[in-house]
Amino acid sequence: MQWMIEKKDRQKVALLEYLMQRPELRLSIKMVQEAFDWSKYIALTTIRDLVADLATFYPDFEPFVTLSDDEKTLILNRERNYDATMFRLNYLRESIPWLLMKELFDETMHSYDDFAVRNLTTVSTTRNAKLELDDYFAGHGVVITPDYTLAGNESEVRSMYFRIFQLYFADRAFPFDNSDEQLINRILDEVIHYIKPDDERLRETKRIAIRFTIAIWLGRLQHGHVISNDDVDAFLLPNDQLNERTRQLTAYVEQLVMQLFPMLTAEDAHREGRYVVMGFFSIGVGVEMKRRENMTPLFMNMLAAFIQIVDTHYNKLFKAHLTALEQDAFFEVFFELMVAAVTSPTPDEGRNRVRLNAAYEQFPLMAELALDVIDDVAERRHLDITLARGAFFEVLYTGFASIFDMHQVFPKIKVALDINYQIGLESILTDMILGMRAMNIEISEYIDDDTDILISDINNSNILAENTFIWTSMPTSLEFEQLRRRMNIVKADKFEKMHGIKLRYEAR
Repeated sequence: MQWMIEKKDRQKVALLEYLMQRPELRLSIKMVQEAFDWSKYIALTTIRDLVADLATFYPDFEPFVTLSDDEKTLILNRERNYDATMFRLNYLRESIPWLLMKELFDETMHSYDDFAVRNLTTVSTTRNAKLELDDYFAGHGVVITPDYTLAGNESEVRSMYFRIFQLYFADRAFPFDNSDEQLINRILDEVIHYIKPDDERLRETKRIAIRFTIAIWLGRLQHGHVISNDDVDAFLLPNDQLNERTRQLTAYVEQLVMQLFPMLTAEDAHREGRYVVMGFFSIGVGVEMKRRENMTPLFMNMLAAFIQIVDTHYNKLFKAHLTALEQDAFFEVFFELMVAAVTSPTPDEGRNRVRLNAAYEQFPLMAELALDVIDDVAERRHLDITLARGAFFEVLYTGFASIFDMHQVFPKIKVALDINYQIGLESILTDMILGMRAMNIEISEYIDDDTDILISDINNSNILAENTFIWTSMPTSLEFEQLRRRMNIVKADKFEKMHGIKLRYEAR
């Protein structure tokens, strides 16, 4: 949703994210200019505006960034970790496209003139915002009608607003009226009881996701918008075949619809009950309810076909096939991803930004596999590759990294750890190095012909200088990060030579 905020505000958000990722405590203005290809004037203006906005938005915090008196250097305060999404929200809340999008959901928009007066803007600005939203909604198969309501695939309308509300608001600022909030919270408590009947605790992220699902569902029903197709039936078993807890939850939702919206038919209530359950499954709720028991053979076959695609690319990259244990793990890890894909026909392009540089720093081979799978699926489903990567990369990349045995897929890095008279230091470093999830490391006390990395208090001419780390005392966090980065490069280089391929991006 970056396009909803003004360019100068997007630049400030981008600058904040950049500064948060930098390891330095002092940064030259020239580095900022080069990073963004900005003139000195734009760089200084953006920095000054960012400093001012941070002070306005967070008056009780120590400044994160300060401009030196000669305006040549940025001084960063690492004591504070800012939430870039929350920072962006300050601008989004004031943007005309966002205000218009919110009113379209609430159905309080009646004319350009009326909107412009109430939101202190102009008719032309409102009209331009509406044209931008027309393009955005069109990509989701949704249109703005002449009377300023949303029409199209109702499931997609709800999914689209869920993504936006949940991403930008969560519990920080619930964008619904107080009267609605009381009802939403009451339903939330009931739903949680069905999911966790023994009063077990529910993770906060799930609670928030359920809350927004309920809020958006109620909001659309209040305006008479119901699910008008039976698409869910292809993936969710008939109600009488659902397991007990899922059947009880579905029945509760149906009864609630009939109670709150008596003008709707029993058929509407039936569809809504099943839709809500699938909606919960798509946001990661349902593990507690043994969700896989409730899915049709068609859905499970689709998930199996996806895992087969993963296996094909896994075999191409690693010259091996997924184990039965890994395949079973994939059924759980990617379950909600598949549910979301079948219930919402367009990808969630706003869920995650693709940070390939970060991915290739940590798990370059998993990142490579994720891109291979996404590009294949995008081609099969005729999806825009950029949008598909934005929607699915982070889920696949981290899913792969969590499931695969790194000792099987990563080439071994041999580390010689030999620091004289420093048994304690060697012990601590051994634990730290072996704790690197993204590495397949073997540590030895001796320097051999096939040693890749040397950590010692003496030099050795047989080991490349860039692979030698002379540490006579505990390394700083920056020094240890340099070791991790070097190991990552060695790992990628060895893999490329071993398999005769070239990764799309450099490991760093």
